Amino acid sequence: MHSTRRLRWAVPAAAGVALIFSNLGASVGATAEEPAAPLAVARANDHHGRSTHHTVNLRSMGRANLGALARTAARRSPAAAPAATANPRTEIPPRLLRERDGGKETLAPRRAPEPDNRSVTGRFPQTLPFESLTVRDSRYANGGNQFTSEPPDQALCVGAGFTMAGVNTAIAVYDRTGAQLAPTVAINEFFGLAPEFNRDRETFGPSAFDPVCLFDEQVGRWFFLTTELDVDPISGEFTGGSHLFFAVSASEDPLGDYALYSITTTSGDATDRGCPCFDDFPHIGTDANGFYITANRFSIFERPYNGAQLYAISKRGLAANAANPDAASPTAVTMNIGRVAGHKSFTVQPAAVPPGGRFPDREYFLTTADVNERSADRIGILALSNTATLDSGRPNVRLTRNTVPSLRYVQEPNVEQKPGRAPLANLVGEKLNALDSASAMSEVEFSQGRLWAATGAAVGNNGARRDGVLWFQVRPTFTDGRVDGTMVRQGYVAIETNSLMYPAVGVNARGEGAMVMSLAGPTAYPSPSYIRMDMSGVSGPVRVPEFGQRPDDGFTCYEAFVGSRERGCRWGDYSAATADERGNVWMATEWISDSARVPFANWSTEVMRYTP
Repeated sequence: MHSTRRLRWAVPAAAGVALIFSNLGASVGATAEEPAAPLAVARANDHHGRSTHHTVNLRSMGRANLGALARTAARRSPAAAPAATANPRTEIPPRLLRERDGGKETLAPRRAPEPDNRSVTGRFPQTLPFESLTVRDSRYANGGNQFTSEPPDQALCVGAGFTMAGVNTAIAVYDRTGAQLAPTVAINEFFGLAPEFNRDRETFGPSAFDPVCLFDEQVGRWFFLTTELDVDPISGEFTGGSHLFFAVSASEDPLGDYALYSITTTSGDATDRGCPCFDDFPHIGTDANGFYITANRFSIFERPYNGAQLYAISKRGLAANAANPDAASPTAVTMNIGRVAGHKSFTVQPAAVPPGGRFPDREYFLTTADVNERSADRIGILALSNTATLDSGRPNVRLTRNTVPSLRYVQEPNVEQKPGRAPLANLVGEKLNALDSASAMSEVEFSQGRLWAATGAAVGNNGARRDGVLWFQVRPTFTDGRVDGTMVRQGYVAIETNSLMYPAVGVNARGEGAMVMSLAGPTAYPSPSYIRMDMSGVSGPVRVPEFGQRPDDGFTCYEAFVGSRERGCRWGDYSAATADERGNVWMATEWISDSARVPFANWSTEVMRYTP
């Protein structure tokens, strides 16, 4: 999303608006036998407690046709390119042009793991790479009535011969060869919202960010979701209103009709503090029965983080309602995920199933141990059971939690950049800044009875500290109504001198795939990379289909625009990876090409189709 994603990077209350676009949570529930004191019950039920849920209003926002919107975009006059000396107040959302603190609250431990380094190669056999959405595409969508967004936050989903990609704040659809099938559409445009910034009237529209998408083979539907914050149309400041918006296709055609839905998140629930609140950093998954959303719940104007929130909805009910507006809208339920490993839950990732895979009758989740923990040696595993009841008018789902021992993962440092052409740094008279980093759990795949995921982790010591990746393969179990799991395989991926950031694992139904990462450091400009993965783990070198051409040189890098250099350049929140019905694995991550520059940012995204 547009701003910070962690508690330790929160904006001071004096700034007026918290830029804590992180991950949102909701109510920690009690067991059915103990309806009182939900927070106390959540503490007592750390490992095996069951969270209660309540229904939430699923509001229809009407319908949209993505192909028709794209055709309308094609008929518009091309947006005029902003001048190299553009005014930041017309290019960057005003709520981001404010002072913020940026440093991490805690320093990483003195010692970090020291795994063997993988070699790096520019050879990429069986892989089709292509440049996808860029900051130019996002800025000029909707007739140019957009702001410059940073970072992109890649969404990627594949199915029925199509590929959908999303970034902050735009959507595009491609064929199997990487050819874009229709002009880029703005996210605000897709959901029928006012433009981010109407340049004729100089008025502001809602802020929609952190896109994610998924194609579910069982129901043949595309799901696209984003977080939204209401803004004042005159000042552009947050008003306190917030929602989750999501779209469900009426068919397997991603350029066809969609039903649009809204969930209001402003007030949180009885367990939340500091509301108005919002649900940040959402992610989605499906099992045999349901469509699931997880997010991190933050106060909009104050400091509190309230934990991770879960929403569960019948996916068959959504599919039926999308195809037939007269069909009944399904019941949506929500709950606070509670505590995992003794801490408020954070970035709890729901599992998705690749085409041809076996959909379980319950939904599994993975999470890292704690948002502020400097070092950990376990991860959280969760299961939502009784999901078949989502098809009824009275869902009765149950959530249980546990932990699984893991190799140690340590808070990683920011990533030094290779010096290079940086016109924005020169303009404001600042040195090139480092790239930020994060160690939350990546998106989760369920294949061959295993949960596949990864997280960022520091590697190296004695002046060689840098970012690496720790990947996981966990076999979940569910006995006597409780979830547990076994770490089947795991390991580190690191390279010499440079860093690997923001991993995402994609595997097909056979358990074959790859892990995508951003690669950057003192001798390499930010580049897309990946490494092969299968049931035995990772193998071979780290492969780089396109080497970056410039350093990251966007507005979030510099004190002149955001009031601090401590956070570093907002490199990203997540990459993406998924499989198609042919067993190919598609991956997306951020990089810096030589063609994507606008005055205040220069990021691009790369999509790679890999055939195991």
